[in-house]
Amino acid sequence: MVSGSALTAAAKQAEQLRKDGNFYFKKNRFGAAIDAYTEAITLCPNVPVYWTNRALCHRKRNDWLKVEEDCRRAIQLDYTSVKAHYMMGVALLKKQELDEGVKELQKVQMT
Repeated sequence: MVSGSALTAAAKQAEQLRKDGNFYFKKNRFGAAIDAYTEAITLCPNVPVYWTNRALCHRKRNDWLKVEEDCRRAIQLDYTSVKAHYMMGVALLKKQELDEGVKELQKVQMT
């Protein structure tokens, strides 16, 4: 059983890691940003923004499979995430999965 204070500490640490990741991302240090977001995900795996932020780093590296994987997880956590549907649509198009990519991009218009 995890105590409420331990959960709060993990959430605070994860949020700091997200901020660190954002800092690295702005400096084009995508590997460091991915590491920070991954640590945040390890601490708090049910926060969709950590997954979409990491997906954005993978997108900058043209790693479309990882973009798709992270966006799928973010969508499981928050089906209304425009960012996740959009990036997944782009990733699917880049992987030549055109029908699925278009379907994802259409979801962006509906949300």
